[in-house]
Amino acid sequence: MARPFRRPTRTINETIHGVDVAYDVPDTTPVIRLPFNLDAALRRILFTVAILMTLAAIIWGTVAIGSMLALLAPPWAGYLVAGVFDAAWAACLIAEWLLRYDSRRAAIPMKAGIAMLAVSMAAIIVHGVRADAILVGIIGALVSVAAKGVWAIGMHTIRIKLDPKYEAYLAARRQQTGTEMALALGERDRLLTEDGTVKLRLALEARRGSSETTVDQPSVQPQSTPVQAVDQPVDQIETSPEPAAVHTVQATADRPVQPKDQVAELHQRLKRGDHITKAKAAEILGVPESTAYRRLTAAQALLNQYR
Repeated sequence: MARPFRRPTRTINETIHGVDVAYDVPDTTPVIRLPFNLDAALRRILFTVAILMTLAAIIWGTVAIGSMLALLAPPWAGYLVAGVFDAAWAACLIAEWLLRYDSRRAAIPMKAGIAMLAVSMAAIIVHGVRADAILVGIIGALVSVAAKGVWAIGMHTIRIKLDPKYEAYLAARRQQTGTEMALALGERDRLLTEDGTVKLRLALEARRGSSETTVDQPSVQPQSTPVQAVDQPVDQIETSPEPAAVHTVQATADRPVQPKDQVAELHQRLKRGDHITKAKAAEILGVPESTAYRRLTAAQALLNQYR
């Protein structure tokens, strides 16, 4: 039966009489515990309260604005659209958090959040006026203001004002990283597009069928001409031997050559490390250079796919 609590162990590697062995022994290294961090705990409490207040503001704004929009639209649509009002400035808070080390870029979501908060407050107050409860509308609007204010205080506690040179340094590193990411994504899109182009060409060639099929025709060899010496009798004339027929690898007697067979042939040669150009591919396959180029491109794409 396994024990519910196991003591930590550490592995020791030693050489005993020329043999390397590894064994576990109890780890008696004392565990260093960090002291209680009051600042971190209070910061968690602050942002937890801010999140709860934001959720309460979104719920109240959705109920108030949704009941007003439900007069002209289905209830589900009215309440769904009403949630956008407070969710909009809450989303700007997330953007402000992500840009807390870049004051120049963080200014845009900060201003947009304030503008969206004003729109939400106006909508809540209008609902109170329509219900003959303007005080309720004003108090409901102040709920969103309170949530936004707590968030502003929390952001103020974590925002660090950097010197211009360090802010420029972070901006340059961020630009460099973003450029590398953009180049990587662009290269990925290029390879995917190239792979799709090769597949499309192969599909079109397979669909055209025999129009692109290359069939080797038997070559007509010239008849050998007998050579007779001056003093040689007519019945002893020797003829030169017939040249052997040359069979190419592109065709067999049973079936015509298919594009995929030619691609497979080039793929096998590339796997062996052969350097194949367009002209050499045309010589190997016995096809025009334009067709050989398409086969070679497909073989290279197939080779890269399995690497």
